[in-house]
Amino acid sequence: MNQTPRPAPPSGRYDAPYWRYAAAGELRLQRCGGCGQFRYPPGPVCPDCLAEEASWERLSGTGTLLAWTVFHRQYFPWIPAPYLVGAVRTTEGPILIGNLVGIDATGLVHDMPLRAVFESVTPTDTSPPVTAATAVAEAPDQSPDGTWRLCQWTPSPTHPHHEEQA
Repeated sequence: MNQTPRPAPPSGRYDAPYWRYAAAGELRLQRCGGCGQFRYPPGPVCPDCLAEEASWERLSGTGTLLAWTVFHRQYFPWIPAPYLVGAVRTTEGPILIGNLVGIDATGLVHDMPLRAVFESVTPTDTSPPVTAATAVAEAPDQSPDGTWRLCQWTPSPTHPHHEEQA
């Protein structure tokens, strides 16, 4: 995919590993070491059992479409309208929100199979600059050239409508 200019995501104490794995093209979520439930959004303790232990588990990168919307208003100058955003139930269970790419709204159907794709993104002027010296210390989720990767969702190649669009 082409690099798209977008603002860099805010990376905090609990979600920095998510962005670091996304930069490597991996979809991972925090999983509780006590009860095994996924923590999304990530946090310091499990909301189910209050355990502090957690690991970052790799997800299959597949899921199904629960709901979607078309944004017709341009909220950001670097994201042209219209664009699609969907709620995707991952195969492992957690629901993630993300852009839907590679299909238009008329081709979307509830429960359609989707797969995660990672787009390389170039920070906009509103993003803090990243240099090779600060990439790991200050922005571990970006590469030394300042790019980062955004997880989006596209129809699975096994979905019949996807083959019609190809």
